[in-house]
Amino acid sequence: MAARIRVLVVEDDADTLAAVAEALREEFMVWVARTGEQALEVADELGFNADVVLVDLDLGPGMRGDEFAAEYRRRAKWPARIVVLSGVPAAEQIGRGIKAAAVLPKPYDADELVRTIRVLVPHGAKQVQSPST
Repeated sequence: MAARIRVLVVEDDADTLAAVAEALREEFMVWVARTGEQALEVADELGFNADVVLVDLDLGPGMRGDEFAAEYRRRAKWPARIVVLSGVPAAEQIGRGIKAAAVLPKPYDADELVRTIRVLVPHGAKQVQSPST
């Protein structure tokens, strides 16, 4: 069985987080976090090797989404595929600044989100999984 694409979703709104995770779980392996700090803990458990990191820019108090993305990139062993999913007015500009692979506005289209992940991680191009995963 081929390894499924691993997606880390970082979103502070519980309803949005649940909806995004539900939209992705049928096809992808999904991990979730509600804060940047929690996302770093989850990413550490995953060895900073998610195939795609989906991040909201406005994560409420604490670490912002762009700060999380910068720290994730710093710790990752290879280039991270980061997708910004945000309603922040400057999302496109911030996404370019953090070298996001894609920026999708809220409200998002679930089919477009799935297609974007498929394009970013074409079949056979997934990162090599360690034996412990």
